[in-house]
Amino acid sequence: MLKWQVAIATENPKVLYLVIELLKKLNLQFEVCTPGNPRCQEAKVVVSTLEDSSNHNSLVIVNETMDPDFTAIEILAKLNDIQDPAVAAIGVDPGMRFGIALVIDGIVLFKSSLTSPGSAARMTSRLESYVYHLFPKCKIIVRAGTGSKLYTALYLRTMHEEFPNLNVELVNEHRTTLSSGITSDQSSAILIAGRSGRLHEASDRILEPKVGYVRSLKLFVQRFTRGKREITTDEAHAILLGELSLDRILSGDY
Repeated sequence: MLKWQVAIATENPKVLYLVIELLKKLNLQFEVCTPGNPRCQEAKVVVSTLEDSSNHNSLVIVNETMDPDFTAIEILAKLNDIQDPAVAAIGVDPGMRFGIALVIDGIVLFKSSLTSPGSAARMTSRLESYVYHLFPKCKIIVRAGTGSKLYTALYLRTMHEEFPNLNVELVNEHRTTLSSGITSDQSSAILIAGRSGRLHEASDRILEPKVGYVRSLKLFVQRFTRGKREITTDEAHAILLGELSLDRILSGDY
């Protein structure tokens, strides 16, 4: 294996700082080179600005406003020689925390944990746009687990309302929980991404105001707001029946 996987070739101090922090987060070996230094050619991927870039087979161009998630996916795709994939799968594990993962050609290019159905839906859309930008011909499949009817339905509602063009398959979560650690939702999302499911239907977005759902929603809002906001039973019923947006409550707009 190469001594380093990524070379950073830029004289822009802000870009240099941002890329170094990103590569540390990704646990990648890297080398900082001056633009045009032959040592850059020894790396598998070179990250540079448009002004400082030179010829390299795997070049990632960034700037001071770079999106770290998109940049990470592009770097990892090039490191794993992903060039013209046929299918990309976005896996989502709904629950009190939402695990989400992007898997292409069996390689995990992104994984994260999100705190609400709305944020998970919006990250799903972002990942879809990233894949489309990098691989325009690639088919994109979104798959969500069915282990939690409540949080799956809330996620599907946001997807249906805000991103109706993104179809979501529902996947049986049986044996997708490998551990109980802090990133177990991410591991489950990775496994969900690799399973075939069925397209969700309108009935999958319907929730009954069950006592257990009401209790779970109250706890969720309390945890999300760190005890600063509590919802009433009537508010919980309204959320479950689709009469009140959970996002509005979480954002403080209600």
